[in-house]
Amino acid sequence: MVATLLSTLRTKGMNQLATDIIRQLAMRLDTAPHGSKRAEVEQVAEALGWSPHKVYEHLKKVGWSSGRKKRSDAGTTTVSDQMLSDLAAVVVTSIRANGKVIMDVPNARSMLQANGRDFEVSNGHLNRLLRKRQMNAPALKRATPHVQMKSLHPNHVHQVDPSYCVLYYLPGKKGQDVQRFASDDEFYKNKPQNIERNASLRVWRYVLTDHYSGTVLVRYYQSAGETQANLWDFLLWCWAKMAGRPMHGVPTLLIWDKGSANTSSAIKNALTALDVKDIPHKAHNARVKGQVEGGNNLVEKLFESRLRFQPVHSVDELNEAAERWSTAFNANAIPYFDSRLARDGMAQPLARFALWQTIRKEQLRILPDIALCRTLLASAPQSRVVSQAMTISFKHPQADRSLTYDLRGLPAVHPGAKVDVCPLVFGDRQVKVIATDYKDEKHSFSVSPVEFNDLSGFRVDAPVWGEEFQSMPDSVQDANRKDAIRNAYPEKTDEEIEKLRRKNVAPFGGLDAHSHLGNVYKPSYMPRLGTDIELPNTNTMETRPLSIIEACKRIRSTLGRSLSPEENQIIRDRYPSGVPVDEYDQLVELINGPPEAKLALVK
Repeated sequence: MVATLLSTLRTKGMNQLATDIIRQLAMRLDTAPHGSKRAEVEQVAEALGWSPHKVYEHLKKVGWSSGRKKRSDAGTTTVSDQMLSDLAAVVVTSIRANGKVIMDVPNARSMLQANGRDFEVSNGHLNRLLRKRQMNAPALKRATPHVQMKSLHPNHVHQVDPSYCVLYYLPGKKGQDVQRFASDDEFYKNKPQNIERNASLRVWRYVLTDHYSGTVLVRYYQSAGETQANLWDFLLWCWAKMAGRPMHGVPTLLIWDKGSANTSSAIKNALTALDVKDIPHKAHNARVKGQVEGGNNLVEKLFESRLRFQPVHSVDELNEAAERWSTAFNANAIPYFDSRLARDGMAQPLARFALWQTIRKEQLRILPDIALCRTLLASAPQSRVVSQAMTISFKHPQADRSLTYDLRGLPAVHPGAKVDVCPLVFGDRQVKVIATDYKDEKHSFSVSPVEFNDLSGFRVDAPVWGEEFQSMPDSVQDANRKDAIRNAYPEKTDEEIEKLRRKNVAPFGGLDAHSHLGNVYKPSYMPRLGTDIELPNTNTMETRPLSIIEACKRIRSTLGRSLSPEENQIIRDRYPSGVPVDEYDQLVELINGPPEAKLALVK
């Protein structure tokens, strides 16, 4: 039979022959005696170079069925979901960043079984179970589904990405450097020390794309690495108006990665001054800026590939050539090459510059003076303290003196608060004020300067005496104070609360503020022994005795009568040097005693 099949192979096409052979096999299997069907299948498999399993699959396609009943436990497995999850976890955590799978199922199964997990099925069955559940390595490596983003108009969103270029330039004669490619032998990828030795000769490619129109701009810089100065120079070059290039203007959003040059405070402050919101994409998620990644690929394949056939001898020449290519590419002017932008849903492809030209006046933000913009890279937010008048002063780079900015009504701003201030170069000397609330959340506001009468120095918007009065808007402190007072007198108007406070009515209808302290638990304290303080050189102050005259006057006042000559003489005899103060009471009793007890003058 095998010889017959091989003979037929020579006369018919392979696909048609295989189908005919499978149909003939199906008819033979329907009438084959029990126990011989397997042999028939194996003969056909040998003739076609297939496995018996593949033969059975093709038999099913032509409608043949073995007639065997489906097992009652078909579709079930003795391997638990948790064990399959553990197996998938071992596989996925061993996948390298470049996508290489270094832990296959047999190896993972061996390791898990050594740690107490018994699978009791073959490795092939485990692979089928994982594949059916989308838990096998190819499924786990597959990129996460993404949402396609849109921009609203030209210059709404720009994406920028610097990357190390395959070009470098060796010094040559008379400024004519020698062009080389990093893929050449002397810079073979497995010898990175060659690149490090010539780091200053590296060329970095900076690419910017306009998300709406797909316009691609490119410029090169010779540098050892990414720098914020090169990035800022490139952005200003892209946003400035250049001869022969229609695209210009400052975007609303800038998408970039989290490189150190990108996220530096200097670059972010400069973007803030231009009122550009920057959005760094999440680490290891370059697909967020996939358009500019594609732009890098376009530049490398469509422009840099041409340099082998027409070398340039310096970075300046390289940039001149890049501008010519970029202008032609975005205008769809490269001979015999269609560079138009084509998206699903577009009625027809369009040249990128042509689509950018649909920008409207209010969407095109013109870049201010380049010299002023370059100074923004060196500026940093300055701290200011809000005055009691809710104002701050700030020297704007476009002003010749400090200006006053009114912060009344701004959330998280109150007298004494510290705010960060940085200039905005759009508008009339506006600044961006950044305030931090009690939750450490930052709030930013664009504020214009206050206008003053140059002669009188009064604010132009100040109320005029006799015509109007204005009150300051409530600050955060004012609002908190009023809320606290209203809480102390619930269900009362502000006028009623004021009257109650003037009458000293207790808040909250009165509270047990101190009487409950008599009922609180008081612990018993053990008396503590102490040490007496000895005061050295202590002088006892002696009291001056009363003179005879003072004593007589005081006794007359005490008794309410005059003293007799005898009583006067007794005092003089008894206290010739004066009456001690501590004996005065005894003397009064002696003088005022009963007649029989009185002392008589002895002559």
